[in-house]
Amino acid sequence: MADKTAVLKEKTAAKKTVVKKRAAKKVVAAKKIGGKARGGLRVRMYRVGFGDFFLVTVPTGSGPQYILIDCGVHAGNISSMPACVQDLVKVTDRKLALVIITHYHADHLSGFATQAEEFEKFEVEAVWITNRLDPTDGGAMKIKSQISALAMHLQMQLAARNDLDGVQALDKAENALGAAGSKNDRALALVTSGFKNAPPVYYYEAGDAPVLPASLRGALTAQILGPAPKDSADEFSASDNKAEQYLANVERSGLPDAETFEPFEHQWLASATDYPVEAFRPWKAPAEMEKALHAMQPDVLAAAAETIDGTLNNQSLVVLFTCQGKKLLFVGDAQWGNWAYWLYGKPVKGKDPGISDEARRILASIDFYKVGHHGSTNATPIPAVSAMPDRCVAMCSTETGFPSKKRTYGRIDKKTEIPRIALMEALEKQTGDKLVRSDWIAAGNAAASPEAHKQLERLPSNFETGDIYIEYVFPS
Repeated sequence: MADKTAVLKEKTAAKKTVVKKRAAKKVVAAKKIGGKARGGLRVRMYRVGFGDFFLVTVPTGSGPQYILIDCGVHAGNISSMPACVQDLVKVTDRKLALVIITHYHADHLSGFATQAEEFEKFEVEAVWITNRLDPTDGGAMKIKSQISALAMHLQMQLAARNDLDGVQALDKAENALGAAGSKNDRALALVTSGFKNAPPVYYYEAGDAPVLPASLRGALTAQILGPAPKDSADEFSASDNKAEQYLANVERSGLPDAETFEPFEHQWLASATDYPVEAFRPWKAPAEMEKALHAMQPDVLAAAAETIDGTLNNQSLVVLFTCQGKKLLFVGDAQWGNWAYWLYGKPVKGKDPGISDEARRILASIDFYKVGHHGSTNATPIPAVSAMPDRCVAMCSTETGFPSKKRTYGRIDKKTEIPRIALMEALEKQTGDKLVRSDWIAAGNAAASPEAHKQLERLPSNFETGDIYIEYVFPS
């Protein structure tokens, strides 16, 4: 029996070695191809943890120009941000044609604050930001203030909880604030007024005609698909196809006091002493019954944090680029309310009425898709996936955390894990195995996710992997 076990171990070890060698050969081949096509259209996804940091290289008549789309990490920080920014410095020589900020979340902004000393040395031609952050728009600023105030209250209420749902809800509340010292506001200040020069800043929503920096004109075009125009959008709309009214109620009745905030109205509160003793006879003790009742109540604090998260995600700037005949779709963390506007032209709940012909045409034309909200189930609608062509490449910047229920966000047992396994499998199938995740490579203080070696082996040679990034080089 011992001999058989030893033989089995040897075979398993040999198989793993073969797989690693194949993966290594694949990486080498990809680097050679990437090196030859250095001046071509490319998208680089940095592995920073749970956050977004993308660099688009645009070939022009005067050489490559660069677009930076978001730069942040929050939960699942693997301490690779400094190295990623240094790589950005090396590639761009601190010159960027365009910087895009999709929305007000730390996992898309924080790098501009933590690496401010480096970014202050950058020269930038133009900055695009979601118009929900336009400081001259009183309505937008009122909503931003309300969301920040509620997030702060939730942060105080959730800080003492140590259960998984409570910890993840706290992460979402802090993501809306940028945690200590309002990192999000410091990042915005850097992006809008802290670069070496003073680039113009534009705030956009769906339908706006964006102003391209001079260096990109003639080489690239852009269409703004989201967020929905303010006059047609409900800022407190559901983040998915479900009713969620917490923020809407807050807007009408004001914020609760941090000292006395309770999730239920007083007329609904009760204790075991409010019931006759006979009511508890099937239970060992009234306290046990009370504990069970509390366990069955909806987690209102977590729901409020979820709604804040979804509201800000729905404010994401969604951009469709066209370059050298290739179309690249960057959706930030857009959730249902944002997608519904340009997929259907109206809010949609319940049965899918079918996406519009224009939306189907756009999705059928794309060659690249930046997977929304790190692979969350609420950020890439099923109709959108099914409308994508098999030539499309998909990149998902995410951080699994642990291959168990203790993930960075979500839970497998509740089918809310991020990245959502079913979504990843659907995108892999739709794109012909051209989906890649940032956590498939080791970086910072994090190892590659367990399935990485298998997945990297399947990638086409147009993918290039570095120490802290995965890059796709578009064929000429």
